[in-house]
Amino acid sequence: MKRILLALSLFAALPSVVLAESWVVESQDDWSAAKGGAENVELADGFAEPTTDQASFQSVVKTFPKKRKLGSVVFEQSPVWDNWEQIDDITPSGAGNAYVFLPVAPGDYYFFATHRGGPAIEYPEGLSGKERRAFKQEWEKNNPNKSAKGYHAWHSTDLKDWKHLGPVCWSNWMTTAEYADGKFYLYYDEPNDQNPHLIVDDDLTDGVQGKDYREVFADPSHGSDAGIFRDEDGTFHMIYEDWSPINARENAWDSPLAGRVSSPDGIEGFTYGEHPPAVDHRTRPTGKKGTYQHSSMKVSNNGEELEYEIHEPKQDAYGDWTVIKVGRHYHLFCDYDPADHDKSMRMGRFHTDDLNKEFKWSGEIGEGFHPDPSVGFAEGKFYAIMQKETDFVSPGPWVDGVEARVGVDQDGDGTVDQWTDWQKISESYTQKPGFARIVDVAPAAVDASDLPKGKGFAFEFRTQSLDSGVQPIMDRVTLEFE
Repeated sequence: MKRILLALSLFAALPSVVLAESWVVESQDDWSAAKGGAENVELADGFAEPTTDQASFQSVVKTFPKKRKLGSVVFEQSPVWDNWEQIDDITPSGAGNAYVFLPVAPGDYYFFATHRGGPAIEYPEGLSGKERRAFKQEWEKNNPNKSAKGYHAWHSTDLKDWKHLGPVCWSNWMTTAEYADGKFYLYYDEPNDQNPHLIVDDDLTDGVQGKDYREVFADPSHGSDAGIFRDEDGTFHMIYEDWSPINARENAWDSPLAGRVSSPDGIEGFTYGEHPPAVDHRTRPTGKKGTYQHSSMKVSNNGEELEYEIHEPKQDAYGDWTVIKVGRHYHLFCDYDPADHDKSMRMGRFHTDDLNKEFKWSGEIGEGFHPDPSVGFAEGKFYAIMQKETDFVSPGPWVDGVEARVGVDQDGDGTVDQWTDWQKISESYTQKPGFARIVDVAPAAVDASDLPKGKGFAFEFRTQSLDSGVQPIMDRVTLEFE
């Protein structure tokens, strides 16, 4: 009994805790139950989607038995990321093939590619032709590593002026890169399209290649063109092409199947089949096997043709993966080679909020090019950098053109007594410190601090489509109460 009384007295001495309540509108049922009125809005698949250039949604008044103070009101949009604009090439001159873009921090941007056109030499002004040749000869003598083959690095502080740093990877098939704790993780295929290898380098400017760990993932499907991503917990996740269900030779060396493997340090632990597929757009398996040739099969498959399982009908194929996380959503960008080969190659997009679930199709961008994209956040915007003379830019997944307000029912009669002003709302983005491929989100929120306590609350929002026709599609509204 003494122990019980002691426990009760200790509990009574603890400070009181007020449990916050919330009203979350997210699922299809949530949206249907919350709807008080709407104009030009369709509720489908858990989204509130405008059907015309201008639309609006009005919620019911949600009531509580006791008065509550509204703490925050946050709006979230669909993760389908459509507001991309094509722009001129922003990559450095001299870059050759299969670009890799790695923004390490604000104003600290790295770019990797094969190097063409000879070494990048900065000549003094006013030299004659003879003097330039002599200067070049002396420069090459003093900088033997600057003109090496393989992948080179460039650096910029503003995405406008690029400084050539020199070679960093002996291979011509670097696919992806990450950054952690002052070190660059440079992944390359050996041979081309197969078996990811790794170089770790803590100084890209010294002209000395970093430590070469060689093969870090043995992929029995023979595919690769991987994208690497380091999550908040420090785990490295690799998304790669799995060629087991397709004749990759006839499908731009891409596949309907993308595997995911992971490693605690980016070096060891990548194990085939350890996670469910990141993307699985396979069609019906026939039970039959087929073979095809690859230029590197003598190296990677003892001279034997590569084998795959035949599927029907024809399959869409994806590859050259690149990953970025924005808020709670992971986004995949890739080559998209449609099953209908009358349609040209273009860029594809996928998304998920859980790496253990399959990514969902987001849509496509452009057409008529082999993108081999690399996506990153720099100078306050998102860039999808292509290996062609064009790139794409976006302000972020949030689509502007949204105004919202919140109202309070003070006496609980089901009628709003006081509204906030209409407020333009939008998300904003900042790079997560210490992470190259994670972007933090400041939410789109309504300031309701001036509203008094009440027994009921309601919200409204209205939308205007962009000039491009892209619509703000609402995914979730969350009202938190103190």
